Order: sequence, then structure tokens, then C-alpha cells
Amino acid sequence: MKNSVLSLLLLVAFGITSCKKTAQVNPELDPKDDPKKVYTLDLQQAKLWLPGKWKLVKVYASISNPPVPIVELVINENQISLIQDGIQTDKVDFDIVKTDYGLLIKTNAQPRADNWYVRNPGLYINKNRMFFDLGMAVDGPAYEFTKGL
Repeated sequence: MKNSVLSLLLLVAFGITSCKKTAQVNPELDPKDDPKKVYTLDLQQAKLWLPGKWKLVKVYASISNPPVPIVELVINENQISLIQDGIQTDKVDFDIVKTDYGLLIKTNAQPRADNWYVRNPGLYINKNRMFFDLGMAVDGPAYEFTKGL
């Protein structure tokens, strides 16, 4: 009995001393650069900021720690090219519209399992970051992109 209790105490002590705080993989954004907090509602400004190459950096979903696939969006004035794992998988026409709820990207994307990034997302954008909201309020996913990486 003494050996069992001693073994249990040693196991607990070892577990406590071996616990380490791990480094944060995705550090928090500087609040002044967070597209969910600092973004434009000006349609013309959004149209100026949107063209370029955007890399997916974070996924928001109802599951914890969702994987972040290798996705880039190459956007010009009227088309979005969706690149996954270095391969272009879709190209859609788009327009930015202003609604009562904010900015929305309207696309001609056909529903497929691999093009959910470009299916009419709500848009929160600042100069270097953008946030696509596909319905977070109703458990839909959202995606955060960084420009120029």
C-alpha cells in the first residue's frame, strides 16, 4: 500500500514538474491591425485595398484549433483566383457591394467542396489584412488573410 501511494505521489510530482507552457503558434494581432476591429466600410477604399495576393493565416470555426490549409487568393479588379497547395482551383468574377450590415463580396462561384472561401463572404478589410465572414453568427466559418506574404 505504501508503495502504491508513493508511486502515485511520484507520478503526480513528475507530471507537475514536467508541465511547460508552450509557445503560442499564432500570436495575437496588434489591435491596430486586426481586421475584425479596424476595417473600412468605405466601398471605394475597400476596392483600392482588395487587389493583390492574400495568404490564409487563420481559420475561425466552431471546432477548436481548426487546420489552416495552404490557400492564397490572387485578386485583381474583377476576378479572384483561388490557389490551394500551389494549384489554381477556381477563378471567379466578383463585385463588392455595401449592405445594411457592411461590405459583401458577391461572386459567381459555384458551390463545390473546395471553393468555400469565395462564396459571397462578408468583408472586413484594412490595408494589410482581411477577414471573410461566411456566417460566424450562425456557426459558419470565417477566414483571416494577410496581404503580400
